[in-house]
Amino acid sequence: MQFQIDNAIAWAYTGGKPFDASLPTLVFIHGAQNDHSVWALQSRYFAHHGYGVLAVDLPGHGRSTGPALASIEALAAWIIKVLDAAGVAKACLIGHSMGSLITLEAASQFPDRLHKIALLG
Repeated sequence: MQFQIDNAIAWAYTGGKPFDASLPTLVFIHGAQNDHSVWALQSRYFAHHGYGVLAVDLPGHGRSTGPALASIEALAAWIIKVLDAAGVAKACLIGHSMGSLITLEAASQFPDRLHKIALLG
């Protein structure tokens, strides 16, 4: 699934199901120099078990275009722009490595947009 954010393509894998913003939404955030594919099994499982899934490619990674963003704060704000573009009011963010830092920052900056967070080392 693609979105237009800040004049660039933002891409997210939806777990093999059409994305439905009315379902509880899980956003999987990869670490540095990775892409959505690190979440292939998890995102597919949850998409087929009642969740809307967005396994994002961060800017400059995978299928998302544009330059890589220079700060965790900017990446956290970008994640919220993805939620806006997808029509999601609240989501659970799941981050791995640098994705965990992005998740923590998003929870700090935008607590009203998140149901839960999960951090993986």
